[in-house]
Amino acid sequence: MHNRRPSACQRIALTSALAVMVSLCTISSVFGQTGNRAMGNAIGWVEGPKAHGKWYAHWGYHRAEYGKSNVHLIGPSIDFTLHDVKATDMPSAFDPKVHLNPAAFTIPQFNARIGRKIRDGIAVPGDFWISAGWDHLKYKVPHTIHQVSGFIDSLVYAPQTSFDWAWRDFNFEHSDGMNFIRIAAERNFGFGRAARTRQTWDTANQKWRFGLQTAASIGVVLCATDVRWMGIRTKHYWRITGWGVSASTGAWVQYGRFRMLARIQAGWLDIGRSNFLASSDLSGETPVTEGPAGALLDASSARHSMSFLERGITLAYHFGRSGKPGADERIRTTTSR
Repeated sequence: MHNRRPSACQRIALTSALAVMVSLCTISSVFGQTGNRAMGNAIGWVEGPKAHGKWYAHWGYHRAEYGKSNVHLIGPSIDFTLHDVKATDMPSAFDPKVHLNPAAFTIPQFNARIGRKIRDGIAVPGDFWISAGWDHLKYKVPHTIHQVSGFIDSLVYAPQTSFDWAWRDFNFEHSDGMNFIRIAAERNFGFGRAARTRQTWDTANQKWRFGLQTAASIGVVLCATDVRWMGIRTKHYWRITGWGVSASTGAWVQYGRFRMLARIQAGWLDIGRSNFLASSDLSGETPVTEGPAGALLDASSARHSMSFLERGITLAYHFGRSGKPGADERIRTTTSR
């Protein structure tokens, strides 16, 4: 058999086909490179913001308000209830020596959290996050005339009896913290992401963003209670005293990886077993009591539950991702003409 060499026309056809295949492969590889900005812009794509971190950490300060509640005090020969108490928070005026001092900045009422992104908002709008942290709340029964009931030793108070809760003799506060330690499910909604084009305000430098956040939380309450009863102070250690639930909403603005969030949180705290009296304490003012009498003092408790409203501002830093956005972060836009 004789091998026939391809004719000139056939060689030209084969060469053209090969050139087309090489061109197609080259174009495919170019399109597959998410970092090729020129080609992306040519077909109407732009890169998503580079500040989409997988993690965030935030810190901030707040004010709190509490709904009316009954404070039930139980101890040796004591079963005493203050009715419809409108407790207050204990804010700290801004002081650089406190708020900017690493050794003291946890003294004011603060918020601290760390969060992890679980899912991008593709099928359902909004990114889904899980976070953990705590709100350092403070709670104080005001020194005023309260309506009470119950008994102290042999003295019985009928319902709606007026009682002078004078500061020299009586005090009840969670001043070292009514800490709401909670796990939250969060959803963040960034405005303008799905439909932005190169002409929108936030794609020029891809740094400024804004949006909304909603969250639902559940957790435990850790209290450090400070009590004065009949003129004697009892300062307690921290202990888990109850549980709480909450929901929050807020608006945020972000520059690069830094985000500022203004947030309102509302919820319910149930403190079923806070400290009241004790056989010894942190203040040194409580006389040390031993034996059965001391055990009775240590078994005393305070019970109260209330709604709360918290308003605060936090500053967050997003981290956990570096380099160029992945293919799933690219945004389709209208082709330029």
